[in-house]
Amino acid sequence: MNEHVIPLKTKFDDYLPVVLGIRRATQIVVPAELPDAAILGATIDDRFRQKMQGRRLPGESLGQFFKDKAGKFWRRNQMQEIRYRTGVLRDLYADVVEGSHSYQVYMKWVDKLGLQRKELESRPTIREIYLFTDPQVAIELEELQDLRKDIRYEAMKSPDPSTPPYARAFPEEKNAGYLKKLGSILGFPVCCIDRYIFDRDSGVLTPETRASSQLTGVERPDEIDPFAFFTKDFFPCQPDCPEAAKIGKAIYEKLSQIDRGLAEEYKKHLMDNVSLVRNYPEIIQKKIEALEKSLGRTGEGDRLEE
Repeated sequence: MNEHVIPLKTKFDDYLPVVLGIRRATQIVVPAELPDAAILGATIDDRFRQKMQGRRLPGESLGQFFKDKAGKFWRRNQMQEIRYRTGVLRDLYADVVEGSHSYQVYMKWVDKLGLQRKELESRPTIREIYLFTDPQVAIELEELQDLRKDIRYEAMKSPDPSTPPYARAFPEEKNAGYLKKLGSILGFPVCCIDRYIFDRDSGVLTPETRASSQLTGVERPDEIDPFAFFTKDFFPCQPDCPEAAKIGKAIYEKLSQIDRGLAEEYKKHLMDNVSLVRNYPEIIQKKIEALEKSLGRTGEGDRLEE
């Protein structure tokens, strides 16, 4: 708990629920959820720009530099160029993110706490790192990644030009099978998974907008149970969902057995999660805008590589 590099919210959302045996797995999106995400993202952007301008990157060998320069004359079509750019971005992720102090501290504590981890690629410079203890989760994550690849391949074969770039890049976000499997891996209640899928498929209200509206529309404070908001980026089917609240209460009770003050800090964290969901429509819009901007680095075709 004294590790200053890892924010308290990350400890509550991602490490402790698995360490305490309450949740099957948790997910950390990297680099977005690292404390120095803005710096890491800007560094990747800057180095990618330099690479595309034909400049030599810091630490890049002369051999690699001249190999890439020569390769430009052999990339005869758009697909070859997209593959090259995707490869550059993956290399930059490895150099910049995996080489960062924050990433290494996060992974060090995964090992020190005796957790297992599996990293799935979402985009060339975006990874989902799952923390768990049950080896079966690793198998399910492999299946999840295969399912995502199939969904993206099918979406690529029949693209819908009217779909926003973000939705085209992440078609699995509207696939019921994918969402059910992901929700199960993360230990979310079935009722909340089903409501999330319904909202995603309805085209009327997104899960973020629906959950926010539920919070702003309550008439009595007791209609909101903070324990139902037990983790980040989770939208309970109702603000007082008993199944979701069970998970939050179980985490609180386990923490109380260890340290009462820590348990009270977790309660404060739950209220922060409630506030986050209340303001999520605006937050998610900013995230989408940032992601769509980043997607332009390789072009829409780069999903062929995934």
